[in-house]
Amino acid sequence: MIVARRHAIGFAVLGFLLVPASGSLSNSVLSAQNSRPEGAVYRSPVHVGLSGDGRRAFVVNHTSDSVSVIDLPARKVVGELAVGSAPTHAVLSPDGRTLYVTVRFGAAVEVVDLQEQRVVRTLRTGDEPYGAAMLSGGRSLAVANSQSDTVSILALESGETLRQIPVGRDPRYLAEAADGARLIVGNGLSRNVSIIDVATGQLVESRALGRASILRQVVCSHDGAWVFVAHVVSHDEQKPQQMERGWIHSNGLSVLDLRRPGHYATLLLDRILVGAANPWGLALSADDRWLYVSLAGVHQIAIVDVEKAVQLVRETAPDQVEALSQNVEIVENRAIARRVDAGGIGPRGLALSEAVGELLVANYFSDSVSVLDAATGELRVVIPLGPPQEMTLERRGEMLFNDARLCFQQWFSCASCHQEDATIDALNWDLSNDGLGNPKNVKSMHDAVDTPPEMWAGVREDMETAVAAGERFLGFLPEPENHRALMAFIASSQRVPNPSRNRNPDAVRRGEQIFNKARCPMCHPAPKYTDQKMHDLGLAGRADCGSRFDTPSLRECYRTAPYLHDGRAETLREIFSEHNPDSLHGLTHNLTDQELDDLVEYLRSL
Repeated sequence: MIVARRHAIGFAVLGFLLVPASGSLSNSVLSAQNSRPEGAVYRSPVHVGLSGDGRRAFVVNHTSDSVSVIDLPARKVVGELAVGSAPTHAVLSPDGRTLYVTVRFGAAVEVVDLQEQRVVRTLRTGDEPYGAAMLSGGRSLAVANSQSDTVSILALESGETLRQIPVGRDPRYLAEAADGARLIVGNGLSRNVSIIDVATGQLVESRALGRASILRQVVCSHDGAWVFVAHVVSHDEQKPQQMERGWIHSNGLSVLDLRRPGHYATLLLDRILVGAANPWGLALSADDRWLYVSLAGVHQIAIVDVEKAVQLVRETAPDQVEALSQNVEIVENRAIARRVDAGGIGPRGLALSEAVGELLVANYFSDSVSVLDAATGELRVVIPLGPPQEMTLERRGEMLFNDARLCFQQWFSCASCHQEDATIDALNWDLSNDGLGNPKNVKSMHDAVDTPPEMWAGVREDMETAVAAGERFLGFLPEPENHRALMAFIASSQRVPNPSRNRNPDAVRRGEQIFNKARCPMCHPAPKYTDQKMHDLGLAGRADCGSRFDTPSLRECYRTAPYLHDGRAETLREIFSEHNPDSLHGLTHNLTDQELDDLVEYLRSL
């Protein structure tokens, strides 16, 4: 589906070089359709793309709904294009005339004509599109829909959705293999990658990656043999009581051999006494010699010798894969990787300009792009994306939430369990605050501040207490100013637009009636959708220390699977169809399939 769009942009054109017509970037008004303030705003860059000649960079700004255009020889921003809400990724057409921008909160790819400097079309996708990849031939685009758990294949000429392919949970990034026959999708919350046959749209393999969690960018080698995936390694299989040597979280990348189904090995980028928290972006040299990894939690770039990394993977037998994924010394000992400063705070997206030997780094919290010497890692220049501005308390809290420097030896940040947006990692952790041997599902923090008590066992009286305990878990006593900032971010963390709210209004109305009939409001009353009390619903397992659990808020439950205190329900429907035999969790035992579907539609709309 194509929807015509026009954005009024105050730019003049000099060939393909964009300059603000006003002569002042900070005073330019990007679009009347963008409901954001004029002047200084946080841009929060998450992705960098390069023109074919390497002279221009296109920087996707997640929180200012814009794409900055950088003249790289001149080392400055020469224009800024308005796009839709929460852009995340951009792909340039083969002829360099069109930029395809994924708009996460708009469920769309916006087509930017770089000659006209405006959005000219909108291509509909699934919910919350994130990464995208141009498929061979340049006639179609693959898009990872993070909330729909699908990949869309879009015909660029017609705007038609050719295929909608189910994959794993929360797909963020994808890449086409060198042969053009396969598409590799990193599933952010599924601990696996999906491998798709491009010609048929069929899922040909779901390749497990062990303890991988919060998967981020994916790249494929140009020789067609290897896939690299950046991710955290989370040891939720054991009690998180020792952080040294990465025994709670470690950090690295998995290397997959495309010629051997099921094969992979994980290499840790940590060092024995210093973690490499929150790997995010990847860039691979054209000769497959060097791989660059942004380490968002420690504000560094890892430069990986691919030849040495692949040799280690080749010599790792299947029964040695797990041991390798726990080895925080081997990469340093073999000189496989080294780490350099990113030149800013919160590095995420990367781009490699081989013509001039430069690595571009999108620094989320610095609102800048740093330019590093690709060979040495030395900082050449930092290009600001806008005028300098003071951090609000909330913005500083968001930075600290994602900053592993708050953690002993920098092994992890708050975002290592709650992602960058204070939600979930979809894992069960056996925290000692309610005894040991009873793992609990990670809760989203979006609805925690106004719904005490905290934790499934209600062991924290309020969020102030819970956050302070979390700071101590990182290895330090709470610092008052940091604590205030973290609380401000958690209390104001952005709730994304709910794509289910208006999708099926008739089913939602019926579902609300069923919700009331089943007496759900007794424990989940509006507007918080929790009575903030502990209840025994007969769900305690043999390992649980008690049988009463905190009633969670139902707000935003459409995005917080799995469900129940131990994550036993993979879907909202399973809560009632498989885990409520005695109707202690609402009177649902006599509901028809249609009524259950309607109830789920209502819950998803909250």
